[in-house]
Amino acid sequence: MRTIQTYVVWEVFKIFFLCLLATVLLMVVGGGVNEGLKKGLPPSIILGMMPYFVPEMLRFTIPGCLLFSICTVFGRMSASNEIVALKSAGINPIEIIWPVLVATYALSFVTFGLYDVCAGWSRPNMHRIIIQSLDDTAYSMLRTQKSFSMQGFSVRVKGVDDRRLIEPFITVQTPNGGPEFTLTAEEAELESNPETGALQVVCRNSFMEYGDGTNFSQVEPFVHQITQLGTLDQDLNSASPAALTLRHIPAQIAREAKLLEDTINALHIGGDPEAIAYAAEGHQKRLWRLQAERQRRLSNGLGCFCFACVGIPVAMWRRTSDNVTTFFLCFLPILGVYYPLLVTGETMARDGVLAPYSVWLADVVLLGIGGLLLWKLNRN
Repeated sequence: MRTIQTYVVWEVFKIFFLCLLATVLLMVVGGGVNEGLKKGLPPSIILGMMPYFVPEMLRFTIPGCLLFSICTVFGRMSASNEIVALKSAGINPIEIIWPVLVATYALSFVTFGLYDVCAGWSRPNMHRIIIQSLDDTAYSMLRTQKSFSMQGFSVRVKGVDDRRLIEPFITVQTPNGGPEFTLTAEEAELESNPETGALQVVCRNSFMEYGDGTNFSQVEPFVHQITQLGTLDQDLNSASPAALTLRHIPAQIAREAKLLEDTINALHIGGDPEAIAYAAEGHQKRLWRLQAERQRRLSNGLGCFCFACVGIPVAMWRRTSDNVTTFFLCFLPILGVYYPLLVTGETMARDGVLAPYSVWLADVVLLGIGGLLLWKLNRN
């Protein structure tokens, strides 16, 4: 019996890894590289970022590739009467199903762990590459598209001659809510500091105008520092919960809860009600998102196990080797039921409408359907 169980698990994961490899290569190389080249990013930057794209892609491709491999193996076994042969030998089909379910349950925790890999490794390193090559990225895109923009900064040019920007029009949003200003010049150059992520513009024959109406012109070369466009150090206290690793989330939850309590107490002391209400709302929203984040990652990871619970009985009942049809027969209802419930549960948890455990809504429904199908399969 153990030989048969090992054979089935091996067949499922052999097809799974082949499918996963093909899908990730197609998405990373065919999608990410092609899109980067279209936008004018330098090939060296694209190649440097490719390894960090992989964990991001794996989070989304693992459940679908697993469902496809399960539909392929169990559909083929059923179509070739291997399941009937097992029953004739007095072996309950559940005996070959439960090892696959155990393996997919373990795979769910791998998927769960990928969220930490993305938050702690992939995204910081992609951000580092962008910051350290900010001027090269800007020049590459300006040569192809005549424009470049990022948070707080945008530039349009008439042309680019080597490192010279011809007639640039630069818009900068100053930090801390300061007035926006625009800068035009006869020509300019961009220079970045890889350590701080700061960008500076060296302009000649320039004119600068602030949002409050003040302006001045400068004929001689003029250097303007554009700061806070990026930094290699992440500010945990303002980062999105999705960008935090699990070890940082408990401390952030405690911090936001304390800040919320202090803000509410300030209202009783006699502070500005509007300012206090605004601050309290911000702390409360971030607290809800932080509380839902761990549950969200766990529920998304368990999607592998849920897909397997539905895919196995459907593939065995169809008794066909047409794995593509079986896959879509399973995946389309999942697409119409599971993912809308997943988005609904996450939204309600993040908005504080329901408890953080509402993110499990989609998994509970899919597990209920899969459990019912497996129970009927076992009875038959």
